[in-house]
Amino acid sequence: MTPEDFQRLYQLQTVDTRIAQRREIIAQADDGTDAGAELEADLAELAELAEELRQKQSRHRKLELDLEGVEAEKEEKTDRAYGGTISNPKELASLEQKIDELDRNVHRHEDMILEILEEIEELEGRANAQREKSEAQRAAHASLVATFEHTTVQGREEIVDLEATREELVAELPPQLLRPYEELRKRESGTAVALLRGGSCSECNLAVPRARQPMVKRGTAIVKCENCRRILVVPGE
Repeated sequence: MTPEDFQRLYQLQTVDTRIAQRREIIAQADDGTDAGAELEADLAELAELAEELRQKQSRHRKLELDLEGVEAEKEEKTDRAYGGTISNPKELASLEQKIDELDRNVHRHEDMILEILEEIEELEGRANAQREKSEAQRAAHASLVATFEHTTVQGREEIVDLEATREELVAELPPQLLRPYEELRKRESGTAVALLRGGSCSECNLAVPRARQPMVKRGTAIVKCENCRRILVVPGE
């Protein structure tokens, strides 16, 4: 083993760390699933409001038509009662009773129309607010999906490049150095190499005995930190 092998080993550690970071970024990237579910719920609520509004408007149109019919009938009976054609007092009294009934019916329809118009106005306000919310959620969902696609595509492209670099480094490393590196990576959460900085291990900050530091600097044998058991390497130039 040579100092150059240990420098390549540290480069391999750096490449592996970058690969792991990009895989983690891809794994944690928001693909918009939750935002999409919220959008569906918002659109479903908007559809319910639109249907309720349609029914109220249909009811309003029917009430208007009914009112027109009642008013027409009231006008026709008023004309008959007071047009000088009715001379029978009983018939006139009956007509007047009917006119009063129709008049009450007119007022009842007018009250119902006013009430439903208020309901329509309130529903229109809710529907408009819900429509704005849905559009905002649609934009948020689209933005998340676009960001996810960009992040994952870019991340995968970078991983392909990094894995190619990794293959080149692995091919240049002696098996007696590569094998313990791979075993350590599995045990130490992906970090098998530490730098000797200022006489200490860069991973656990424990001081490396002075007698062992020259061995690390020579780079001809594996020297591990006595605390975290990672392979020690001197920083490159």
